[in-house]
Amino acid sequence: MTGTEQTRAVVRLYFETMSEREWDDFGALVTEDVVYEMPQTGERITGREKYLAFNREYPGDWRLTVTRLIADGATAAASMNFTVGDEELVGLVYFELRGELIARITDFWPEPYVPPAGREHLVELGVTGLDRLSLP
Repeated sequence: MTGTEQTRAVVRLYFETMSEREWDDFGALVTEDVVYEMPQTGERITGREKYLAFNREYPGDWRLTVTRLIADGATAAASMNFTVGDEELVGLVYFELRGELIARITDFWPEPYVPPAGREHLVELGVTGLDRLSLP
């Protein structure tokens, strides 16, 4: 198995064990000193135990669906739909592996926004859900 194939397999297992809330198996996929960052909130969690507690304690009945997974060597990127109750968020997550374990995870939770005026002649609305935004 190549490095890229190994990375893809580890990240797939990461999402599977997270979705099934198989926390022991999930924790076995990250390094002891894993770093988890969320740039929008400025939060960082360092260490396997704290990262596992963060996920175990995450509130609500949530579900996630991976929509795309791209791996290259020891890095991977994925997009996902994350649903909590009636709210659905699109998330982007980046992974860096050290050996066969995930050493760094960066989550981005972009919020949709109304596109700026002036490019209507270039774009198709409705293909990304932007047409569901409340316009002023």
